[in-house]
Amino acid sequence: MKEKVTIVKAGGRVLDSAEELNKLMTGFSKIDGKKVLVHGGGVFITELCAKLDIDTQMVDGRRITSAENMDVVLMACAGKLNKELVSGLNKLGMSAVGLCGGDLSIINSVKRPPQPIDFGMVGDVTGVDIKWLEIFLNNGAVPVLSSISQSNEFELLNTNADTIAAETASALAKVYDVTLYFYFDRPGVLSNSDNLSSVIDNLTVAQIEKMKQEKTIHTGMLPKLKNGIYALENGVVNVVLGDRLEGLKGTKLHLK
Repeated sequence: MKEKVTIVKAGGRVLDSAEELNKLMTGFSKIDGKKVLVHGGGVFITELCAKLDIDTQMVDGRRITSAENMDVVLMACAGKLNKELVSGLNKLGMSAVGLCGGDLSIINSVKRPPQPIDFGMVGDVTGVDIKWLEIFLNNGAVPVLSSISQSNEFELLNTNADTIAAETASALAKVYDVTLYFYFDRPGVLSNSDNLSSVIDNLTVAQIEKMKQEKTIHTGMLPKLKNGIYALENGVVNVVLGDRLEGLKGTKLHLK
């Protein structure tokens, strides 16, 4: 029987206040067994760009990452947010280690081609080297992975955190019994976006496709669902979306 590992991906508004960060870290600390925390940059990247007078361009909710933007992404993700999470988790009794994809060449990627849209310094994951993650996990450490990958040319690239979480979960699923939890500011996928009590407990691929056609799924939810399904297709045992880390409750995804 495989040993269990829980991967929690946190992003968006969850990372935008001390109160929400504390809620995330407290809930994460109560998850039993081996675990990994994956995080993006939240609104903090955009706010830091504004403070530094650096333009922010978005296309369909995705950031155009210029060289200047990439500097900010590194400062925010691999710097401030990552180290705040590491320090906070250590305070709660864990042995957290902050990493980005370039550390130990854990997350490899290829720079996204400029057509049809040039997203700049954005990476698409090509592989996750779990060797080092296994070493950390098997020695009681808690990896905290920021949403930065490394290309074959050793460029550091801004990478979707949902994708990094799904790819990391899929890679670890070859060795462990993996649960992937997408932690965000809703109790799960909602049938009515204005009603927080309208959580869909179980959601299949067919239901997701129907909701997409009916446009009842918010655009920010689509990457989570896409990556969650990908993870299930690649050996991950459980994929859940929600804001209740104690008990890992929320919307559970199913292939069928």
